[in-house]
Amino acid sequence: MSFPCGPDTAQTLEILVFVQRQLADAVGRLTEVAARAVGVAAGTDWRTDAAALFVANAEAWRRDVTELADEVARAAEHLGRDCARVDAQAWWWRS
Repeated sequence: MSFPCGPDTAQTLEILVFVQRQLADAVGRLTEVAARAVGVAAGTDWRTDAAALFVANAEAWRRDVTELADEVARAAEHLGRDCARVDAQAWWWRS
């Protein structure tokens, strides 16, 4: 990914850092949701067919949310590298 290095670089960097924080927040929230799914599934009475189906669905949902959290975390890491690159390339604009 290439970013412009010019007078707008500081604003671009601010936006990228903001997005990175938002992604980190999303990872935290998705992780909480996955943990709640485990708790809901664990608290379900497994003696009925409907409950067993619910638990299976909750587990599948937990896996999906966990995978999504991992994808968002990778995007945040990539964005972090881009922020560092923009910051390094634009050092001379701040002088």
